[in-house]
Amino acid sequence: LVTVKEVAEVEDEFEISGGDIAEQYLEYDLNEWDDYAVEEAVQISEENDDVEVVTATIGPERAEETIRMALAKGADRALRVWDDDIEGSAYLDVDAKAELLAGVVEEEDPDLVLSGVQSGDESNGATGVALAEKIGFEWAAVVNALDLDIGEGDTSVHRELEGGVEELTDVEAPAVLTIQSGINEPRYASLRGIRQAQ
Repeated sequence: LVTVKEVAEVEDEFEISGGDIAEQYLEYDLNEWDDYAVEEAVQISEENDDVEVVTATIGPERAEETIRMALAKGADRALRVWDDDIEGSAYLDVDAKAELLAGVVEEEDPDLVLSGVQSGDESNGATGVALAEKIGFEWAAVVNALDLDIGEGDTSVHRELEGGVEELTDVEAPAVLTIQSGINEPRYASLRGIRQAQ
């Protein structure tokens, strides 16, 4: 399971409307760090025939474009969580996001949950770890390399710590890993993949 998020990018010139940037000046795209997480999951599935990659996002209907991009890059299925109560809230904090994603984890029962280490809009980097705490999975944050043993359910991860220190540790499945940029080179979505994702 890969958690993905759409993030807004602002055009060079924009106008403020009611204290916010007017919607027509925002462009939405797949979060950069989540793109690395999707690529890592797709690579794992390509090396292991029985692995299914499912993405999950919390977002309104426009977020379907984001999850289509993940499908076009090789994910097998995509889920979008949304309802009127979520739409009515002004802001979803980390705990609320983790609670919603915990419901997805309970339904999907994955062995591994990957998420981007942070998001390009909020940059707090807490959702993956908060999710792990809520569902009781082992976790490792800021993962920049991993060696997965599907049969044993163990994952050796390299973590990038402050000051350039690298840590090598083992995490037992089920686990949540927050993926750092540079772990791989995310692929471009092919035209064929985009058409199939539609």
